[in-house]
Amino acid sequence: MTEALTNNYANNLNGFYTNSYVAQKTQELENKLKEVQNEQGFLGKSWNCFKEITNLGLSNSDCEKLVDKYNNGEISFEEAVQYIEDFESKQETMSELGANILTGIGAIAYATTALSAGPIGWIAAIAKGAPIGAALKAGIKTLDRATNDEKGDALDAKQITKDAISGALTGTTSAVSSGVGAGIKAGKVGLSILNGAKCGTICGSVSGAASYLVDVAFEDDKEFNSGELLKNTATSAFVSGTVGAVVGGGMYGLSSNVGSETTKTLGQTIIADSTSSTARKGMGQIERNILSI
Repeated sequence: MTEALTNNYANNLNGFYTNSYVAQKTQELENKLKEVQNEQGFLGKSWNCFKEITNLGLSNSDCEKLVDKYNNGEISFEEAVQYIEDFESKQETMSELGANILTGIGAIAYATTALSAGPIGWIAAIAKGAPIGAALKAGIKTLDRATNDEKGDALDAKQITKDAISGALTGTTSAVSSGVGAGIKAGKVGLSILNGAKCGTICGSVSGAASYLVDVAFEDDKEFNSGELLKNTATSAFVSGTVGAVVGGGMYGLSSNVGSETTKTLGQTIIADSTSSTARKGMGQIERNILSI
């Protein structure tokens, strides 16, 4: 009888410590998820709202369900942590993509309106696209931080400077002409694809190298490494080049003016170039996800 009571007491004690451990770890997961949620500004919240509605990708609700699954013993603590970290990473990536898309559209609209001429070359893109791109991205990212639940991080001078430099790059590479229109006018799909690939490769290599150097300059835990610089440049050039070729072929296929000279209004030009720019950015991110780069 005494041995049975002892075993029962031991089992109850083990159950108490097990439940206490699980409760503690569940609280850690809830706190971690809360931190991630607090970091979401209007860009992250909008993207999460889209995922909640469409049930595509990792969302806040999915993470909350994973915490419940851990609490019920269905998954491990490590699996739950990894899921929340994946959600956080994807939210950051898509928020950055959203800021870049908005910056690119704004730079295209401004440069096209200011120049009101034909295809925009690199010098014109730098002169017109870079300043507006810097202002737009710095403003968008500042607003994004101002609309999250983290106090005191909106007016971060270091981050604003980094966003401005990144925005200048995005504004320039978005405003510069891809040359795809030349292939459409000539009725040569190969020329559209080639020009799209060429412009994409140049833009990608410039953005890849510059982005890496900006990260080294502004991130405390990142040191310069020539191998990493080369890898980042080559990867970005490859992704942007292949996407540029696809978009070039797509624009040719969708055009109703193949083989003819046409005069577009400013509005038509802005819409066409913005659509192309957005497609390149979106498809580039999809390619990176597929290739895990």
